[in-house]
Amino acid sequence: MKRCSIIFHSVCGNCYLIASAFKDALTAEGVDARLYHVEDEDLHVWANKFEVANDYYEDILELPVANAEKMLKSDMIILGSPTYFGMVSAEIKQFMDASSIYFNDASLSGKYFACFTSGSHIEGGGSLTLQSMLHYAQHMGMIHIPLGRQVHHIDPQQPDSGIMHHSGPDSEVRPSDRLGKAIAYYAELLAAALQG
Repeated sequence: MKRCSIIFHSVCGNCYLIASAFKDALTAEGVDARLYHVEDEDLHVWANKFEVANDYYEDILELPVANAEKMLKSDMIILGSPTYFGMVSAEIKQFMDASSIYFNDASLSGKYFACFTSGSHIEGGGSLTLQSMLHYAQHMGMIHIPLGRQVHHIDPQQPDSGIMHHSGPDSEVRPSDRLGKAIAYYAELLAAALQG
C-alpha cells in the first residue's frame, strides 16, 4: 500500500481539520495516509490567547511530531501551513529547512507532492503560501500534483495549485462542506497518481 505523510502546522485548528479531511479521503481511496504535526513550542501560548485555538489543541498534540525522516518512507507528501503575511509559518519553514539534508543526494526526488493553507481572508496571500511550498518541493525534486481548474465546478475560489481555506479575521470560520468536497476530489486525483 502506498504511503502518504500529511505534515502540517496548525494553531487555531483549521489546518488540522483540513489535514484530517485529507487523511480520511485518501484512506477511502486505499492510501496509507498518516498525520504528523510540526513542532510548535508556542502552541500553548496561542491557546491561552485565542479561545478558538483550544478547540483542537489536544488533538493536535496527540499526533506524532513530523521529522524529515518520515518523508523518506513516504510515496507522497502533503504539506499544510497557515498563511502569515503571505508566507508559510515559521514552524513549516523550519521543517522545510531541516529537510535540506536531503537536497544534495536528491533523496526526496520523484515523490509526489501536494499542499494546502488556511488564511484569514481571500486577499491574505494564501496563493503565495502555496507557491512557497511548491517552490520548496520543486527544489527537492518532488512531483507536484495540481488541483487543477476542474475543481471549480465544486468550489470556484480554489486555486489550481492546492487547497486554500479562508478562516475569517479571528480564525473562527471552520472548513465548509464545499471545501470538504474539494478535498475529496483532490484526494481522488492524488490517489490515482500515487497508485499509477
